[in-house]
Amino acid sequence: MKDNTSHDTILTHVRVSIIAMITTLIIVSGIYPLVVWGLAQALFHDKANGSLIRNAKGEVVASRLIGQSFSGPKYFHSRPSQNNYDPTNTGGSNYGPMNKTFLYGSTTPATTQPVAPATQPTPESVAFDGVQLRVVLYAWENKIPYESSQPLKEFMDGPDSLSAVKLIDAFNDAAHPLTFKPAVAIPADAVTASGSGLDPHISSENAVLQAQRVAGARHMTIEAVKKLITQNTDGPDLGILGKEGVNVVTLNLALDNMAP
Repeated sequence: MKDNTSHDTILTHVRVSIIAMITTLIIVSGIYPLVVWGLAQALFHDKANGSLIRNAKGEVVASRLIGQSFSGPKYFHSRPSQNNYDPTNTGGSNYGPMNKTFLYGSTTPATTQPVAPATQPTPESVAFDGVQLRVVLYAWENKIPYESSQPLKEFMDGPDSLSAVKLIDAFNDAAHPLTFKPAVAIPADAVTASGSGLDPHISSENAVLQAQRVAGARHMTIEAVKKLITQNTDGPDLGILGKEGVNVVTLNLALDNMAP
């Protein structure tokens, strides 16, 4: 007489394992994500969908969570970004705070540039701008008084623009390095990038220092610009985590709506 006890036991274990696997799969890959998605849509609809900002036509123009690059005197400038605010390529420079390149920048040697005709020397380009260059440009753009070991007019490459390459070379000049000191303390977030390189916020101190430039470019009163800064300032997370920050994206959009 054949004993089927062991065979039946194995089949029972296999059947139980298959049922447990299917049940777990349904809960973890079906019910749980559906519940989380439903709660997020019901309780945090805007944030769950990317905190998107739309224009009057309903077109998506930005997200409150991701910074953008702004230039020109009529806009508040965002925090520096190592990736030009590319969300597919996030990250910082990973340079230490005392690293020479981090402080004074570096230029790309001519030997790494594309070959140019013999009559045209290959120009240098900026490999990394560095904190000191950002300090100079920030003070220059916002008309902050400064002390410099050499006149900045020696580093001009246009009627009202400074040459980044010339300044970096001057900072790294071993014999006579350029020294520069602004009359007021420049906020750290104005000259350093965030870890992700996508920070949409700047500090209130940074925004206030830029306010006069923006007000002048848009023919607004400084009081009106500062009011918009206050309206676009986000408090600490949960009221206690971190510091308040001014959302540059929403602030610049508000400026365009008020004084295009």
